Amino acid sequence: MTNNLYAAIDLGGTKIYSVLADSKGDILAHTRLETRAREGSETVMDQMVSSVDQLLEKSGGKKEQLAKIGVCIAGFYDWEKRLLIHSPNMAGWSDVDVESRLQDKLGIPVIAENDANAAALGESRRGAGQGSGDMVFITVSTGIGAGLITDGKIYRGSRGFAGEAGHMVVKPDGPLCGCGRRGCLETVASGTAIARIANEQMQNGRKTILSEITAQNSKVTAPDVFAAAKKKDPLAQEVLQGAIHYLGIGLVNLVNLLNPQVIVIGGGVAEAGDDLFVPLRQIIAEHAVPPAAASVTLRKAELGVEAGVAGMLCLLTESKALGEGE
Repeated sequence: MTNNLYAAIDLGGTKIYSVLADSKGDILAHTRLETRAREGSETVMDQMVSSVDQLLEKSGGKKEQLAKIGVCIAGFYDWEKRLLIHSPNMAGWSDVDVESRLQDKLGIPVIAENDANAAALGESRRGAGQGSGDMVFITVSTGIGAGLITDGKIYRGSRGFAGEAGHMVVKPDGPLCGCGRRGCLETVASGTAIARIANEQMQNGRKTILSEITAQNSKVTAPDVFAAAKKKDPLAQEVLQGAIHYLGIGLVNLVNLLNPQVIVIGGGVAEAGDDLFVPLRQIIAEHAVPPAAASVTLRKAELGVEAGVAGMLCLLTESKALGEGE
């Protein structure tokens, strides 16, 4: 029986999204499970095994047809040691050998990768970055993550930790970050930061139409702030101006350092569309090195939740990338 099927798993703190594909990358089945992260790594490993079983059942495929399995996960993945050093969304996941443990359970070779790297590869091959060999993918949502593509391949750095754009320090005396340091980009420009700053200003007595939301015993979210800014609410406009300013400075630094052809922005905050992209393009044009600024294109991500698994399928099915992973 030919080994011509590939499973890709996007392991998140709240969900496990898995797909089964053929050697051409065409999706045959998909499944989604709620991650039982609080029950520990062994339980989650078993959930991933279950997701593979469900994929095979849905597609009518056989386990013997599986050639390889790819898993992408948020966190610091040591590519050299093949260990997940730490995952911010998975309590207790430190120094976890995802590849070996899952391979032992399934009897099938496994490749693991950082989720932002996988998403970057997915967008570069099948999404908004198609046709560009040098691309930055940055996701702005609860936090800020990034993946780098250079010469058509994932750039991981010496051990796999390259691309932590969310932890570039843009405001040294700024808020404390979950990483233990102050002023990281995600503390001032993520969706979480936008909501936090708006709520803090409201608690300080600032007048805003956002008060209608809190009057209903609900916390303001980043989409709420964008919606209020469209209605010319001064507080919302001020909060967004600050967040976009810092995000823009982060992108300027990436443009100056890497000279990418394309920057693809995904995540919930990217859904703001032109309200986000127009000022970001202006900041890059005004502050980046002119030749680099003139040669970069800013695009909205296209693949959404499919980006991570799309990238893992590329790693699994492309012979050149597969050679890097072995």
